[in-house]
Amino acid sequence: MSGGYGKLKRHDLKLLVESLYGLEVRNMQEGDRGILVYTDRGIKRLKKTESDEAKILFAASAYEHVYNNGFRQISRINRSLNGSYHIKYDKNNYILQNFTKGRVYEANTAEAAAVIGKALAELHKAGEHFIPAPGSRARVDWGKWMEKFKANSISLRKYKEIIYLKEKKSAIDKLFLENADEFIEKIQHSHRLLKGSGYLDKVRLAMSCNQITHGEFKKHAILEGEPEGVFITNFEQCSYDICEFDIATLFESFSGRNKGELAAAAAEAYTSVKPLDECSINIIKAFLIWPRRFFKVAESAYGRMKNYNEIELRQKLERSIKREKRKEELIKFLDSGR
Repeated sequence: MSGGYGKLKRHDLKLLVESLYGLEVRNMQEGDRGILVYTDRGIKRLKKTESDEAKILFAASAYEHVYNNGFRQISRINRSLNGSYHIKYDKNNYILQNFTKGRVYEANTAEAAAVIGKALAELHKAGEHFIPAPGSRARVDWGKWMEKFKANSISLRKYKEIIYLKEKKSAIDKLFLENADEFIEKIQHSHRLLKGSGYLDKVRLAMSCNQITHGEFKKHAILEGEPEGVFITNFEQCSYDICEFDIATLFESFSGRNKGELAAAAAEAYTSVKPLDECSINIIKAFLIWPRRFFKVAESAYGRMKNYNEIELRQKLERSIKREKRKEELIKFLDSGR
């Protein structure tokens, strides 16, 4: 095992996993997504997490809930012999999961996109009526998005004022000013769409059935299933929210010239399991219009006011602008009503 984990020593880790989980550890290998632990009961993945014990318990109970409700294409968090779902080592928390060998699922055809859309709907169905384990701390995003959009708009205007007060404007300042008004309008448009599309009604509906959502339903969370279909990972970021946010995140992850076709196939497959109405489509569109990448980079430059590499941050801002522009095809697709 390489030194990427610093003080995390092979011998200490081996003894810890064996004693806490009753496993025989035969080998360990550091990988891109954690440490692979080869045991007498198959390959496990040990993953560092920033979450505290209460948040880990929330995620673990969410994993168990969707699995017990019939969604089996997901890797639960292993429980130790003493009933805990995490390992504490060197002041850090880790979780242990069964390892899946599947590669990131390539959704470059309508058929592949439909598989993902259906899987997401099935995950959402299984995520209804979720009651977390006692002692856990929930991540609750119900109703937050309208206020978040409003706050983002105010922040971007504030950043403009900060730049105007500068005697000498940098390259990133100029790039921000060239695009700020357009993205402020996009955020305001997103806010209006949510307000006019029954967003709060969707929130109340999600609250009434205790809807749990994935929260990070992007490419890296969707792996090839065995022997077919898809396998869902990274459910640790799950939250109480409306399903439309996950759908918008999925749509945004589609790439290529056929993004609209992929979104259409995914939406149709999703609807076959969990119907989407016109309000849902407009809410999804609002999430897509929201320039979250542009805002995130701008916040790093002007909101947190930390030291940063200007060249690197300018490049990030340029990339964020390009990625925001790429979403326009998806938005046009949703506008077309196809």
